[in-house]
Amino acid sequence: MTNKELLLHFVWKFRLFPPGSLETVDGQKIEVIDPGMHNRDAGPDFFNAKVKIGNKLWAGNVEIHRTSADWEKHGHHTDKAYNSVILHLSEKVNREIVNQKGQQVPQCVLVVPENVCRNADYLLYSDNTLPCGNHLFALPKVLISSYLCALSMERLERKTNDIFRHLDRFNNSWDDVSYVMLSRNFGFGLNSDEFEALALSLPFNYIQKHSDNLLQVEALLFGQSGLLEDTTEKDAYYGRLQSEYQFLKSKYALKNRDAFHFKMMRVRPMASPCVRIAQLAALLQKSGRLFSTILEEVDYPLLRNSFQMEPSSYWQTQFQIE
Repeated sequence: MTNKELLLHFVWKFRLFPPGSLETVDGQKIEVIDPGMHNRDAGPDFFNAKVKIGNKLWAGNVEIHRTSADWEKHGHHTDKAYNSVILHLSEKVNREIVNQKGQQVPQCVLVVPENVCRNADYLLYSDNTLPCGNHLFALPKVLISSYLCALSMERLERKTNDIFRHLDRFNNSWDDVSYVMLSRNFGFGLNSDEFEALALSLPFNYIQKHSDNLLQVEALLFGQSGLLEDTTEKDAYYGRLQSEYQFLKSKYALKNRDAFHFKMMRVRPMASPCVRIAQLAALLQKSGRLFSTILEEVDYPLLRNSFQMEPSSYWQTQFQIE
């Protein structure tokens, strides 16, 4: 990615574009409700953005390039991961673009103010390891301290609100909420949203019904994650998972997610989504009502041991299904 594209990301993320400058190529005004979450891995540049185009509110992802031509150059027109893009931003709009479904994607020219360009040049080409460090001395210590405190409180409030939101969803069932939040944390930040979505797609009581069979728990989780959709020939373990999942999918009328949602790039082997799903399966299969265990256990070392489960033997030497 060029520095210029990084600058476009920065301008969009922090809304540094000139007020009123955003409009689609066909003249519809754009109001930014939420620029979304910056994604530095595979997939669209910003997730879960909200923009108002004309009189219509859109929620989805945003992709940014230097020119419209980069959309096809990067293969986004054949990648279904980009079907959720609701707005394409670029410094130069020079052609129409469509997604993998053949639908036209709205486009907008993103203007970078001159003062932002000057500041960016200083930060990008400075000889200092931390260019902005030259300006930190000018900030009052009380401002830095209060800012760090505010960030801590915001993070705590966000986590608390997430729990209460799930409690409403599950009619105050702490077992279900703990299952979803536990699953989310198996995503290690990078794939947290996808692990949470996986848990939400698979009711906890279905896992409990098959807690006497680790292979079936694995099949439920791998199947719902979309990782069993590959039709190419693989090993016997993969075949058993597929067979079990097809039976359970039909039994519970499940609808699996798409595997492309998981981020695989620049992920350490032990943080591979496949390994983490296998570990989660082992924990859920052995622990039963984990939330009750957490409440009842008063010995911290024993509580910690409750979370230390070895995945099935296949995953002792594998990082993905072969």
